[in-house]
Amino acid sequence: MDGVKLRQEAEAEALRNQKNRAIENTSADGLREKMELEVHQIELSMQNEELQRVGLENELSRDKYRKLYDFAPVGFFTCGINGLILEVNRTGAALFEVEKDQLLGKDFTSFVVAEHQQIFSLYCKSLWQMQIKTKQECELNLRKNDGTVFCALVEGIAEKEQENEEKNTLCFLAVKDITERKKNEEDKFSYQRMESLGILAGGIAHDFNNLLTVILGNISLFKMRSLKQEKNLDLLEEAEKACRQSTDLTLQLLTFAKGGKPLKEVISIVPLLNDTVIFAMRGSNVRHELELSDDLWMVEVDGGHIRQVVNNLVINAQQAMPNGGTVSLRCENKYLTEEEGLPLNVGPYLKITVEDHGVGIHKDQVNKIFDPYFTTKAQGNGLGLATSYSIVKRHNGHIKVESELGQGTAVSVYLPAIPGTALSEKMAIEPFFFGQGKILVMDDQASIREVIGGMLTQLGCEPAFAVDGEEAILLYREASERGEPYDAVIFDLTVPGGAGGRQALEEIIKINPQVKAITSSGYCNDAIMTDFKKYGFKAALPKPFCLEELSRVLRNTVMDSV
Repeated sequence: MDGVKLRQEAEAEALRNQKNRAIENTSADGLREKMELEVHQIELSMQNEELQRVGLENELSRDKYRKLYDFAPVGFFTCGINGLILEVNRTGAALFEVEKDQLLGKDFTSFVVAEHQQIFSLYCKSLWQMQIKTKQECELNLRKNDGTVFCALVEGIAEKEQENEEKNTLCFLAVKDITERKKNEEDKFSYQRMESLGILAGGIAHDFNNLLTVILGNISLFKMRSLKQEKNLDLLEEAEKACRQSTDLTLQLLTFAKGGKPLKEVISIVPLLNDTVIFAMRGSNVRHELELSDDLWMVEVDGGHIRQVVNNLVINAQQAMPNGGTVSLRCENKYLTEEEGLPLNVGPYLKITVEDHGVGIHKDQVNKIFDPYFTTKAQGNGLGLATSYSIVKRHNGHIKVESELGQGTAVSVYLPAIPGTALSEKMAIEPFFFGQGKILVMDDQASIREVIGGMLTQLGCEPAFAVDGEEAILLYREASERGEPYDAVIFDLTVPGGAGGRQALEEIIKINPQVKAITSSGYCNDAIMTDFKKYGFKAALPKPFCLEELSRVLRNTVMDSV
């Protein structure tokens, strides 16, 4: 009995254990399923978050792209094969000064000016024929919504969305306004052209001044030999004045194009004003009046440059009265104070005023009349007043313009003056220098050597001649070694294919550091002519020159050596 009972108890225990294990297994399976469900839900949540993050990034990226596209520095246009605008950015719309919606569906060709439509048509055909994504460019004149024309650089590519389906071919154009760039290129070209013109004018002026040197030198020599023949003297003086005026005309373009520094000397302004006005008014239906004070101060100026200024102002005044009238020129001493309100230092000035009673200048144009190329005259080139302004500024002066439309114009030039040294025209003429010095003349042109030699002989000097710098150095060295040095040397600066005056002087200074060297050139704007002392010269003698000018330079240069 006890054995049966024990066995029954053992079986019951085994059943309980099996049941408990079954319960335990059931719980583990549920927990696992629950955990698996939770993991799956977490994975789904993470996937959703990733999708949302990627979507947000894509949206941000698209937004950035739209902004970059819309506000790019060039206009972007997407066009179909028929030229219709399918898409455009804000910059592209701004080029035509319209809203984007006003361009969509429009034919791009309609914005191309008529004379460039053929160019654009050929350009588009070229794009279609090229392979995919091959960029090409062209320049076109396009018309804005208000009719304004601007120059544009167009860069484009054509792309086929589906091969061999022409209707799906798109054209992508990048359009940039290059109007300002083209203007700068044109300005640069104009500047280069002016530089070339300045070089050409300089060469012409040099050759012309050499010819005038021969003419003027011979005239001055003939005057000296014909002092008793008054009628001949009058004719010669007229020829001499014409030569001087021709010299000034060669300076007109040179001064503006090259901006040469003035070669100043102290002079009386009276003869300059008289001669310039009379010359400028010849053949005109306009009268002239001169009002010159008797006690006018002296001025330190470049006479040729100031003559240009007066000539330009008188001619402008004359042309302002096509039906005739009177040009008035007044000159007076003026001591400027701060109360005058002019952009000048306080001190003594000569005030030269040229006045007409012509058409006048509109108030909106008064401030522009000194700009290069600006002119109100049909036949003008806009250089006269620009040149005059440049000259006066380089003389530390000022130009003032007062004008009333329909009433006339008064232009006043202020030049720094030297008070208390006023001289009459006769008193200002210096006596001729007569000496017995030996003067070496270096010039490559035989006619100039001959006329300078004649003038030196007339002044009692003994001339010797050299064709170029090498010969001048040789002659100077030989004379020095003989103990018969030259009292002065007149050097031509430019010798084609040989050493000019500057190079020769560098060697001669080694022979004699005290050499009396005079520079002479038809290039009146050469830096050496204005700063001659910097290069070792004692004086400058611009071509053309007459006997009086040669005499004056020799007096100032070699008087103490003969």
